[in-house]
Amino acid sequence: MELSVMDRINMILNDPEKVPMTLAQIVSEEIREFKRSPQYSIMLEAEAYYRNRSSVQTKTVDVANRSNAKIERPILKKLVDQKANYLLSKPWTVDTENEAYGEALNKVFDQTFRRKIKSLGKGAVKSGIAWIQPYFDDDGKLAFMRIPSPELIPLWRDSERTKLDAFIRFYDQVIYIGIRKHVITHAEFWWTGGVKYFKTDAFAGTGAGDFYVDKDHGTEETDWTEPHFTVGNTAYNWSEVPIAWLKYNEEELPLCYFVKDLIDDINWQNSVTADVLRDVAKFIYILKNYGGTDLAEFLKDLKEHMAIKVTSDGGVDKLQADLNIDAVMAFLDNERRDIYDYASAVDTKDPDLGNASGTAINFRYMDLDADCDSLGTELKDTFHRLKLFIDVYFQITGKGDFTGEDFDIVFNMDLPVNETDVINNARTSDGLISKRTILQNHPWVTDVDEELDQIDKEKKAAMEDFGEGLFNDSLGANNTAQTAQEGQEGAAGKAGGVNGEEYGILDRPRPSTRERSLSSRRRSDGENVPGIRQSREGDPPGDRRLLFEVRRQVWPDL
Repeated sequence: MELSVMDRINMILNDPEKVPMTLAQIVSEEIREFKRSPQYSIMLEAEAYYRNRSSVQTKTVDVANRSNAKIERPILKKLVDQKANYLLSKPWTVDTENEAYGEALNKVFDQTFRRKIKSLGKGAVKSGIAWIQPYFDDDGKLAFMRIPSPELIPLWRDSERTKLDAFIRFYDQVIYIGIRKHVITHAEFWWTGGVKYFKTDAFAGTGAGDFYVDKDHGTEETDWTEPHFTVGNTAYNWSEVPIAWLKYNEEELPLCYFVKDLIDDINWQNSVTADVLRDVAKFIYILKNYGGTDLAEFLKDLKEHMAIKVTSDGGVDKLQADLNIDAVMAFLDNERRDIYDYASAVDTKDPDLGNASGTAINFRYMDLDADCDSLGTELKDTFHRLKLFIDVYFQITGKGDFTGEDFDIVFNMDLPVNETDVINNARTSDGLISKRTILQNHPWVTDVDEELDQIDKEKKAAMEDFGEGLFNDSLGANNTAQTAQEGQEGAAGKAGGVNGEEYGILDRPRPSTRERSLSSRRRSDGENVPGIRQSREGDPPGDRRLLFEVRRQVWPDL
């Protein structure tokens, strides 16, 4: 059975004398093979199209002095950015049952990290797969680095390409020696045992593209191997290869792969149409018995004198070019629709979109929503792969052991919605689902925990205000002991639900016959403010019905 790349590498690392190839030679061969692979070509092509350099740049003409327009439309950039913005432009939240873990995670997931995650999502759509690597900066803080997809070669452990044994990263460095510029290509081999560094240049005396050990890293005692990271004077290696990835799809194919031909055709058709409009004269003159010597004289007379000489039976006719621009535009509009259809995107310039109903908008965004939902699922797996490195960082820095805890990421997709409808739906869902779930889906809430804390603070403040008699004072009533008690009961009731549930009315005891009689007499006592009276001897304590009547005067919408 043929050995895998990682099997050969492990043999080299364990007993290099038994393997005819060195690790430097294997790295050199893997890089050469990767650069010859279709995946590498597709990545470079997608990057060029994203930067608005499509195949229209190869357009030529076979006639001298003819126009050769090369009109580029940034179509792919718009499609890629739309998906990344739809999923990640609005702040996403961390959901965990452990409050301390959530606070620690939010410090790691700062604004810099969130920008890298958005860049990661864009890179996955653009290249098919994107990579992010954890590391420790000079201050001993956990940081993350986006590695360009064409610079990394994964050595997968399984055929499903879900587990990684090692990876090779290669990149160029420009240096100046004397008055000449030179390019050095660096290569890094990362596995669970550390990292080895290699490089190649014109001064090494090796063949083109052949790497050798970079002895600027590591020592001879460590076989020129460095640890994954160092905190203080202590060296560490992660238990897993320090890298995480995000796939756009299972095949790791970029979006450009599916719409490239349509983009090419649109750019070519626009360019050819521009050539025709530039080169076809407005008029073609037909001369009959022209009395001049040549055409140059004809054009000169026409320009200077606005007249020409002809014989008695001569004259000038003209032909006007007739271009069917409408047919060209109809064709381009059809291809534009095809692009957005096959790219699972939304044409925001569609004039019908602005007048569409909420249901129609949801239908228009259905494909984009499904595509980004799939990308979001993959991104959650990316976060779970990063969890190992984050938890180790928390342990090393003394922030706590959270290895047994879990967290989830809640994305807030940027779907155009009718906020009024969403808020009404949230209101009607009160009592059916938790307040946390309602707040997570509320269009005005960005931080659920902060919003819940603010709600609690406002409830406590309201209860304190009512307890101090402010409720009765606002109505101009006397602040007696009994009305103060009723105000406190009202504040407690207000902490509940709407129309009785929220104000604690539905569970109040039914008044007795005597209480109803007293209440009837109270309403006929002739007080200036309906429902309000001064306390009298013999009144039953805690008349909740009277309190409800007071509330109806203040909040008539009950």
